[in-house]
Amino acid sequence: MRAIALFHLLTVLQEETDRNHKMSQQRLLESIERRYGIILNRRTLKSYLNILQEAGYPLNAEKRIRILPDGSEEEMLTDWYLEPQFEISELRLICDLLSAMPAIPEAQRESLLTKIMTLAPPTFRQSQQDSTITYLHSPPAQQLLYSIELLCEAMQKKCMVSFQYGKYTLDQNNQPKLTPRCSEEGRQRRYLISPYEIIVSHGHYYLICCKEPYQVLSNYRIDRIMEIKLEEKLDRLPISETEGSAPHNEHYAEQLYMYQGDAVEVKFLADSDILGDILDWFGNDISIQAGERVNTVIVKVNVNPTAMTHWALQYGKHVTVLSPVSLRDEIAGIAHQIMNRYAT
Repeated sequence: MRAIALFHLLTVLQEETDRNHKMSQQRLLESIERRYGIILNRRTLKSYLNILQEAGYPLNAEKRIRILPDGSEEEMLTDWYLEPQFEISELRLICDLLSAMPAIPEAQRESLLTKIMTLAPPTFRQSQQDSTITYLHSPPAQQLLYSIELLCEAMQKKCMVSFQYGKYTLDQNNQPKLTPRCSEEGRQRRYLISPYEIIVSHGHYYLICCKEPYQVLSNYRIDRIMEIKLEEKLDRLPISETEGSAPHNEHYAEQLYMYQGDAVEVKFLADSDILGDILDWFGNDISIQAGERVNTVIVKVNVNPTAMTHWALQYGKHVTVLSPVSLRDEIAGIAHQIMNRYAT
């Protein structure tokens, strides 16, 4: 009975108190009785509060002086509250990050947010009721968390995994649907890979791996992995036997869009107004200097050329690639094709 009552008291303190929501001993007694049907007296409650404090829980109370009938003074503790495990700003950050992850299915996101709420103080729960985050990204896969769990298990056991890899097509209702990739003969393809590392880039999870029968490192979007299976009887290929060095490049900028292939040094001119965007995409592993024209910067970065082509087209109004010439010519050719399409 004592252990149960202590647990329920701790639950009340965690869920109903914080710096802005303090409770007297009388209110604590009433809450425990209302929620759990347990009746305690003040002396027992005080001993339980002392036990929690001695156990190291960040339990706080205010000291007050009470005048007794005989005129003497007695020190008493009231306005009890438990310091939350997380600050409100920390919980807000966790919730916002979850809401901003495009790969997490809505049902799993809501489940995770609900679990986080059990750790949240009442002040945070009240603030969340007045805030709304709208999900604007493409439809996520439904097995992301399960796939990550199985991949982590495979990496721990140093074994292989097999899976189907999906691409989006439109169903009969013109809604995007993730469907397995097929071979030229029309059969659903199944990939057998050696997993090495998971990387998160721009809100998406990527698996760094080696696909049989090749020895070249490649990456796959984990939210597009389907029907994954652990192949415990098959040892993964040691990373030392793959072509290349580390599972992923140390330089963040080279991982732009997570395209495969070697990076090259790219030099481009950009409006200084998008300097923040440049840092968002490439990180700090770049060289920046002022351009000859006012409000321009010249940037040097090592990056995959295919990824840089897409990025330069995305920011075409503000960016001009200066070198290498081959990349510059490729972007010019694509821009010319786009111009012809809009010229008609």
